[in-house]
Amino acid sequence: MDAHSASYRVRGYVERVSKAFTKEDDDAGFQAPRRAASLSVREGRVRLTGTGARALYALATGNEVDAPKLAAMLGHAEILDSVRNPTVASLGVTVEVVDERGHLRAFRLVTADERALLADGCSLASPIGCALLGARVGEVREVTTPRGVEALEVTALVGERTE
Repeated sequence: MDAHSASYRVRGYVERVSKAFTKEDDDAGFQAPRRAASLSVREGRVRLTGTGARALYALATGNEVDAPKLAAMLGHAEILDSVRNPTVASLGVTVEVVDERGHLRAFRLVTADERALLADGCSLASPIGCALLGARVGEVREVTTPRGVEALEVTALVGERTE
């Protein structure tokens, strides 16, 4: 056994594990990541849906560490008008679709900035977001995914709630 590996007996088998994956300090603490969302979005004005602005506000009021940065983003954000009764898929609208396997799925269309900040929604920069933008109920849109070309039938368009 070399200096960079350790040997462990697991269920009768001897396994070699790299020293990098062994615990060396019992006093070392583990700090879990704060959140999946990222605060590293581009500088300047960000575009948010009404739902996204409310979520960012809630995040800012409950987060003492990042509150000043989040408040500054909200102050410079362009809040897009909410669509209550959509006839066409646009920003802020939740698009309900049925895929080829019969699964019902829902995608709330958001800007790339909102997706990066809140880790929620379907960015218009994504293949699915691009395919669904402008769709109407009853239309079938094709989207290229890692699994191949997939047909999505739009079954409903749901507007944003205004609170």
